Amino acid sequence: MRVVALALLVWAGAAQAAWMPSDISAYVTRRKGCNHWSGEEPYDKARAAQISRAVTKLNCRVLDAEEKTLLHRYRHAAPQLKQIRAARGALL
Repeated sequence: MRVVALALLVWAGAAQAAWMPSDISAYVTRRKGCNHWSGEEPYDKARAAQISRAVTKLNCRVLDAEEKTLLHRYRHAAPQLKQIRAARGALL
């Protein structure tokens, strides 16, 4: 019986750590896209325009402010803080 209880506690902890609120999920998705497009080479005018459209659509210019807001909002939630911080270097 103790083994089952322990297994349930471990599973619940893992599920809680893996859960991502919708605002963090949206931020992480956009951050990955912005990270990707900021590393792309604008080798011609068409490519530069494509990159510019993607950066505009993802609203990359406000990501740092959004990150700051999320870090404050989840300042007492270690798993969510980890998700936010991990997104800074993540790629698609």
